Amino acid sequence: MKKLNIAYTCNVRKPWMEDERYGEFEGPATIAAVTAALERAGANVELIDVGPDIYYQLEKRKDQIDLVFNNTEGLDEKELREAIVPFFCEHLHIPYTGSSPKTFINKMDKATAKRIVAYDGVPTARFQLMLPGDRLEDLSFPLMVKPYSEGTSIGISQKSKVHNIAELDEAVSMVHTQFKEAALVEEFLPGNEYTIGLIGNYVLPILEIDFAKIPGQPHVRDPHVKDIENPYISHLTWTEKARSYAKIAIEAHEALEVRDYNRMDFRERDGQLYFLEANVIPGVHPTEADLTNMCRHANIVHNDMIALIAHTAVQRLFPLYSERLTGKTELLEELANLAISKATTAGTINHRGRTYTLLGNQTGAQVS
Repeated sequence: MKKLNIAYTCNVRKPWMEDERYGEFEGPATIAAVTAALERAGANVELIDVGPDIYYQLEKRKDQIDLVFNNTEGLDEKELREAIVPFFCEHLHIPYTGSSPKTFINKMDKATAKRIVAYDGVPTARFQLMLPGDRLEDLSFPLMVKPYSEGTSIGISQKSKVHNIAELDEAVSMVHTQFKEAALVEEFLPGNEYTIGLIGNYVLPILEIDFAKIPGQPHVRDPHVKDIENPYISHLTWTEKARSYAKIAIEAHEALEVRDYNRMDFRERDGQLYFLEANVIPGVHPTEADLTNMCRHANIVHNDMIALIAHTAVQRLFPLYSERLTGKTELLEELANLAISKATTAGTINHRGRTYTLLGNQTGAQVS
């Protein structure tokens, strides 16, 4: 069998990158684990640290690359930044994992993402975009204030929950000063937070964040909370409630036209689940990432998770790039199928002609 030539694109975090804006960049543990997982699947892997010369780096390799495994957050292009590598891959006719440039652009603009999912009937909190000096419209306190085009809790702190006009003005000004962008202001949702992931047509076990269990009883998942929360996160078994949450997530996933893999955040109010945002290029750290934790609860280890993501992309891409991929993906397919055969399953959900399989335990109470 010929080897698959994979270019692994990401932003490599350097030792001096301590600012929160580099929180989405990849450290040595993630890079080593992803590289090893792809090599195990029969690939030659070349790491490309994405920088201003990324078009040149891809262009000079376009005839050698069989697949780009893309986990790039981009540079300083705001809502365009996650779309940069997919856009260049499209232009150069290089197959790549993950969503299209359009999906990345829509997702990075959190207000646009909320409008898109709301059009398809997915509940989302009422919101408005605000710049310093703007007047609050018909929203009720408490409110949540965050940058409209950042990720991984960047720009969020416990002060992001505001209770009056003075706190609102201060939070909006802080977002504008720090990020040079409008603030997304939405009605605060007081219930538990849920993060829901998909790989292909598999829905992973839902993670539940009960803030009352976390030391200090925080209100939101800011970077500090994400650093300490893992021991306090539970996952849901597939009760009717969990199935209803999965259906909402599938609706949001399809509305945003996400491909291959995805993780979305939701929050509960009065028994109703509300969409917060999508993370269509979620973290893949071997132990700490939400997607990794979800897979572990379905009996899928990290290197199998990476194989599943790559295999899902190859299945989608094969009709377009059969000449490039033929004879190079058999081991990848074998590993992906073996991983699914070992995973626990709990039935299916049908949505608009597609069948999604629920991974994880069928019945019982919540377990940690």
